Amino acid sequence: MKLNFHNFIFFIFIITLAQVYSQDSTSHYKALRLKNELYFNKPYRVLKTKFKSLKGFQSHYPGTTITLETILRYHLYTAIHINQKENKLISMDLTEFQLKNITSEDEITKQTVELIGGMFFGSDEVKMIPKKSQITPKLN
Repeated sequence: MKLNFHNFIFFIFIITLAQVYSQDSTSHYKALRLKNELYFNKPYRVLKTKFKSLKGFQSHYPGTTITLETILRYHLYTAIHINQKENKLISMDLTEFQLKNITSEDEITKQTVELIGGMFFGSDEVKMIPKKSQITPKLN
């Protein structure tokens, strides 16, 4: 009887641990590229946001045909952590930037791009984002 009780407690512990892990993994979206050559504390930035999903990050960034999510995660080496207590950007050197008065995913992306564009290495990344006019149409 005692062995069954211990097995039950162990089973509950494993289920609880699995739930905590799965909640963490579905709220953290990794950067799609890493910037290892700079040797910062982290080879990517982290955008923590109060938004509950990435659904609002599927619209296009102004002047491009690229989604907000792709601008952040691919072009600007930024992981996105949703469902957080506050909106903030954590740079590769771990400096934290509070993002205020955010009402939309478009707004938080614009503010993040502006912040990264003001960084020494980030300014080149922002310049490299392809604009609609830079994309050459395919001729048939």
